[in-house]
Amino acid sequence: MELENIKKEIDALNNKDIDLLIAYLKDKKISNIYTNLLVGAIEAKYSEGIVCPDCGSIHVIKFGKNKNGMQMYKCKDCESRFNLLKNTFLENAHLHLTVWIKYMIMMNQNEDMRDCATYAGVSLKTSFMMRHRILNALSNNMKKTQLKGIVEVDNTSTTISFSGNHKKHDQSVELPRKAYKRGRKSLRHKHKASFTDEIIIAAAVDRTGAIFAKVAKIGSTMLCTDECVNTYKEHMSNASIICSDGEFSFRTLAKKVSADLHAYKKDSKEKRGIYHINHVNYFHSAFKQYLLEHRGISSKYLDEYLSLVAYNVMHKLKDVQSVFNDVFTCECTFRCKNYTKTGFIL
Repeated sequence: MELENIKKEIDALNNKDIDLLIAYLKDKKISNIYTNLLVGAIEAKYSEGIVCPDCGSIHVIKFGKNKNGMQMYKCKDCESRFNLLKNTFLENAHLHLTVWIKYMIMMNQNEDMRDCATYAGVSLKTSFMMRHRILNALSNNMKKTQLKGIVEVDNTSTTISFSGNHKKHDQSVELPRKAYKRGRKSLRHKHKASFTDEIIIAAAVDRTGAIFAKVAKIGSTMLCTDECVNTYKEHMSNASIICSDGEFSFRTLAKKVSADLHAYKKDSKEKRGIYHINHVNYFHSAFKQYLLEHRGISSKYLDEYLSLVAYNVMHKLKDVQSVFNDVFTCECTFRCKNYTKTGFIL
């Protein structure tokens, strides 16, 4: 069919049909561009051969196909059956791959959950579940981060948010504190009260660009020495030099991991040759900017959003294909029951 004939057919369409045609053409274009996206991601994940996701055995055989026609495998050691989507963010996901790609395109542009839902053509609830599948994979990957060489370490804080549809699930539920009407007044007394409305976030960055960040403590403005050591130590076994602010607990941390310490004043931009804390301060700024742009993030999901911001900082020039591959290779332990009718962070 010639292009001129197609144009004549389009001219005869009404506005509603034109909108449907535009949506179809967008999906078709995405499908054509990213046809081999999943195949490439699977090849990258299993580049060294297929292994059992449960026991890690390489003694794996083909074991028929599931109802969707996907190849199944069986482990000869633990006898578990699985497909190549096992422990990925696509496991038991019933949406078409095109929907996931459209969703990631919007996430890659730093859009919020509603905009992602509109573009992907899903409900807000589905958008929430899709986003947290991706965040869960990134968060699990960050837990394995090992920092090496020169490591910049610093803590920051943010206020607690109890956002969520709590009344929708339970009419009798009450917030741990009364809702603020005109600002967070309790913060004026944060140094005198035993509990404050803040969360401490631990962050560390090495010179290869690797980032570790997590919620370290809830309801306080500082970490004690033991808490600081327990938070960072397992991720810094290969650190040789630690750059931090003057907090005393970092001295103990440096001794525990057998690293030299370069201490600076809080929020300092001072440089001593190659030693400074500018990179970790930049991560703090990027995270707080993300919270400003995306209002309503519940504090119980902060660990997952920290991993997203860390990924964005580490991969500033990224395309959808590389994001898809990176997330697909991360282990995902997402379960819907862990994200519905959950309690408060306290």
